[in-house]
Amino acid sequence: MESFVSVSTLFNLVLTVIWFISGIRDLQGKDPFLDLPFNQYHRDPEYRAFWQKKNGVFYMLNSIAFLILAFTPVTSLLYRIIFGIAIVGDLLYLVAYESWNHSAD
Repeated sequence: MESFVSVSTLFNLVLTVIWFISGIRDLQGKDPFLDLPFNQYHRDPEYRAFWQKKNGVFYMLNSIAFLILAFTPVTSLLYRIIFGIAIVGDLLYLVAYESWNHSAD
């Protein structure tokens, strides 16, 4: 008997919910779920507020992209376009984050 939802679709839905909740928490200015030693949020409140807004938008856009991709056939043109935009957007965000993070070096 075949299940209604595959494991990959279920995984995408779980990631979507986690990213969406993380994005909302960042936009609200709450502390991250994990307080990692390399997290620089404790260094400067202005730095924290600046990156929390950007991370919140980033996580929410990723969650929306994953939600759409979870229910779109892999062979469709819409899937390829959304996946391409998500990859390019993530790469641009990563480059902007790293350049800002190391601008004081």
